[in-house]
Amino acid sequence: MAWAALWAWALALQMVWAAPPQTDSDVPPDAVPQIQQIDPAQAAPGAHVTIAIKGSNFSGGAYVSSVSPAIHVDSSKRVSATQMEAEVSVSASATPSTVSLLVSNPASRAAETAFTIVTGSPAAAPSKESPESPPPATPAPPATPAAPAQEVKPSTPPATPPPAAPEPPATPAPAATPAPPPATPAPTAPVVTAVAPPQVGPGFDVDLKITGKNFVSGTKVSFANPGIRVMGVSFASSTALTVHVKVAVDASPGSGSLFVINPDDQEVEAPFAVTAKGVVKPPPPPSTEKPAAPAATATAALQRYDAFHLGSPAEAIRVHGKVKGALVVSSSGITYEEDGKTLINIPLSDIREIKTSSLAPDTFHITLSSGKTYHFAPGSLRPSDARDLVDSLRKALPH
Repeated sequence: MAWAALWAWALALQMVWAAPPQTDSDVPPDAVPQIQQIDPAQAAPGAHVTIAIKGSNFSGGAYVSSVSPAIHVDSSKRVSATQMEAEVSVSASATPSTVSLLVSNPASRAAETAFTIVTGSPAAAPSKESPESPPPATPAPPATPAAPAQEVKPSTPPATPPPAAPEPPATPAPAATPAPPPATPAPTAPVVTAVAPPQVGPGFDVDLKITGKNFVSGTKVSFANPGIRVMGVSFASSTALTVHVKVAVDASPGSGSLFVINPDDQEVEAPFAVTAKGVVKPPPPPSTEKPAAPAATATAALQRYDAFHLGSPAEAIRVHGKVKGALVVSSSGITYEEDGKTLINIPLSDIREIKTSSLAPDTFHITLSSGKTYHFAPGSLRPSDARDLVDSLRKALPH
């Protein structure tokens, strides 16, 4: 009986060793990837490296991303079900630290691994035994004492010459007066001259036209009435803004204010009201003057929406939500920006789908024709705003 049990154990061990390796068709898109090793696992500021990531469960469409603005993933590709490659750039201003790299399948949780930003290699310490140091001197043998010399009478010392008169101290040159620094121009606050329409009713989804001056790219708009939500701000010029707003059906009617805020935190307040349900102030009568033809070089206004970039829809906002960016829609496609820098550029021709996530209702994704998927969440982190933002992105895209 003991020999039969030993033979069965050996047969089972042989079957385990003979199991075929994991193939591409074995990995579904919702499988959670596993990371075993990355090479290299560190780089210095300003470096551009190719990282090999080994593990398992890498499905078709898997990609690599970073949670730190100091690490930018230029591109990534799936080599096999057990290997990924990523082209990574380290910011020249990055400080030594340990950050996270993520590997995500199209419909799975992300796997996380550590990547270290290091300083340059320290200079080698000097050798304790330098070849250039002279060898220790050999002590000389003691001298043989000489016979005592005969006593010599001291001669008369020579006369000491009188000391020379000291030279007068040099007059120091006058210190140069530094030139005053150039005056820094004071920032200019925004000015609002008109809002059209100046009031809306509950349940309305409209675009407001704000005219004035001193508007800049990145100018934001907010409302005192909490029932009014800003879905996007389009900067047309320094004198014109377009604000897409949704008014809740239960928004409190009454007079209030809107605020136009420039990136330097200078702001201006203008009146804006929510009317009784279903009532909106009619637009002014059309002007009899013939409108001027638009300039041939005029470009379409950009649409901006506050958003967070996520590694996957199931990822916690506390990891990726530390920096809020903006989705910018133009006639050529969609870009994602953080702190004025473009991190993601999606050409319009590559977009296959814009849709809310079935796993996390407060997120949405943009899927490319190649199968790669970018995950985002609205700046408010509300599921209803995720659906509204998806509708706005679809409408804003040129057809």
